[in-house]
Amino acid sequence: MSTTSLILLYLAAALAISRLPMFRVYFSLCNTLIEKIIHVLAIVVTREGKSNKIKLYKNGSGETTSIVHSKIQKVMIVYIGYTSTLLLAMGLFYLLSFNKFHFIIYFFIGLLVISILLWIRNPFGVLWALSFVILLALPLYFRNELAIMHISIFLSSLILIQAIINAIQVIRQSFKTGEKSGALAKIARIPAVICGIALLGQSLYATYFIFIKVLNLKLAMIRFELLEIIQIMEKFIT
Repeated sequence: MSTTSLILLYLAAALAISRLPMFRVYFSLCNTLIEKIIHVLAIVVTREGKSNKIKLYKNGSGETTSIVHSKIQKVMIVYIGYTSTLLLAMGLFYLLSFNKFHFIIYFFIGLLVISILLWIRNPFGVLWALSFVILLALPLYFRNELAIMHISIFLSSLILIQAIINAIQVIRQSFKTGEKSGALAKIARIPAVICGIALLGQSLYATYFIFIKVLNLKLAMIRFELLEIIQIMEKFIT
């Protein structure tokens, strides 16, 4: 199976996993951690707030202990946190386009280790990060190139799918409550549905950019790869 077929397959797998409670929390924390790290780094750069620590929770959410007084700074920091995952996804797929699978694994291991040492400060968050490091380190230790390739494609797909899901959740929450909801909407005093649509729009554009510009895929090629996946699945089922 080609790399393109694997990417399409793992995008579907990441979407399916996001619907399964047991796996959804475990893997979505990776996206949550990235957002919170960006929050912390943004606060450091702008020299706003204090106590830059991260806490991760069993429901897949997280928070930073930083306190920022400026509303404009809060808006920028929260928005950058949402957008950073998209930029990271684009960077990861750029590496995939050159088959740099090892770099992706090293990146996530390095990010998790640094997070444990500098930012994560609750027991559950530390245990989750350690388990993820072990999960990623095993294929490197055993030099399993096939596993490294599959894991790197899955992680890249997961980051992209989670970014899109986060935007959709903002929109869904706005229709359920009929009020402003979500950190960005509350701070910026903008209806959550508008924030969600804006985030979803840039997420979909990032997806388009990844497939057309980074992976250089055309619609006909995507259809061909999808047919290949369907044929492989039919052989597996029968």
